[in-house]
Amino acid sequence: MQQIKDWLKQLIDYNTTMDDGDTAACAAFIVNTVQDIGIQADIYKTACASGKPAHHVYASVPGRSRETILLHAHMDTASYDRNRSWHFHPDQGTEYRGCIFGRGALDCKSQIAVWMQLMADAAASSALTGETGTETLLLPYTLAMLVTDREEQGGEAGLDALMRECPELFEDICLVIGEGGGFPFPFRDRLYYTFQTGEREDEDSKSGLADPGPAGSEDSKQDRILQTGVDKGYYAPMILDYCRECGSIAGRRLDTEPLYNGMEEWFAKAPDSKVYSVYGDVFRKALQSEVPEAELMPCITPGYSDNRWFRKRGIPVIGFFPLDIRNTLSGIHGVDEYISERSLHLAYHVMLRILKEIRI
Repeated sequence: MQQIKDWLKQLIDYNTTMDDGDTAACAAFIVNTVQDIGIQADIYKTACASGKPAHHVYASVPGRSRETILLHAHMDTASYDRNRSWHFHPDQGTEYRGCIFGRGALDCKSQIAVWMQLMADAAASSALTGETGTETLLLPYTLAMLVTDREEQGGEAGLDALMRECPELFEDICLVIGEGGGFPFPFRDRLYYTFQTGEREDEDSKSGLADPGPAGSEDSKQDRILQTGVDKGYYAPMILDYCRECGSIAGRRLDTEPLYNGMEEWFAKAPDSKVYSVYGDVFRKALQSEVPEAELMPCITPGYSDNRWFRKRGIPVIGFFPLDIRNTLSGIHGVDEYISERSLHLAYHVMLRILKEIRI
């Protein structure tokens, strides 16, 4: 765990904000670090209108098959208002009272640090055989990590461009695990964790967890739309009960009519999703090994991420990075962004178990 914290603090030390930051040095740090571990890694560049190229890191640990699980995150971060007061400098990773503070701590340099540790574990176990390797990853598939740039600016000059210019990197990918899920919230007598199966495709769409809206016909309209999501595999049946009773996560309530119209249009075009039906049990059991009372809540997130570029090309992708229940989302794109050591511990151990148990 100390290594993850150290890497996270070093990653935060690089100013990669989308206004005056630069990802070149951060990308070099990631490549040099994983190469020192013995992992093959390279930097790829894509052109941007600003003239400053986007930088992307691709690393892989070969398994017994070329079929690949890809761990994805982005190194660029949102900008911050230098006229607002942070308790700790946003471009210096600072550990205080069991938390790491700094821009990108949650979105999403913590994910990069955990992914780097999982890649290191895979590399350390790849040569082990017999009883020595029984508690290691020793994967039947290839494990890869992709850290991209320009996600905060829409990804067109980032991951989208990389997938167009270097399609060979994505030929053997069977599943992507990225950001967008893992936020815990209580409902009834259970603790639920969001499991991202989809996201809104553009800023005009309002796809997401529904506001209950007014009584009467709107309730039945909501149920009909959500049931379509259940039938297509994006939700679990519990979503209907949740939206009737609560209608929001973390206080995010959406306008009723734009929500309905956006969801109807979204579902009309969306293909069926199988990520929850195929992989949900593995993720649930891994989560419950650390948080016994936890359950998954498949959802379509109201915000969007680079995950959509994989989905547009038919590559299955799950947004999931579990946080401790005490870790708020305070500071993402705002002041005093942080992640707790408890969350880093939870995310690492849950994801390690997932990678040991999953089959593609």
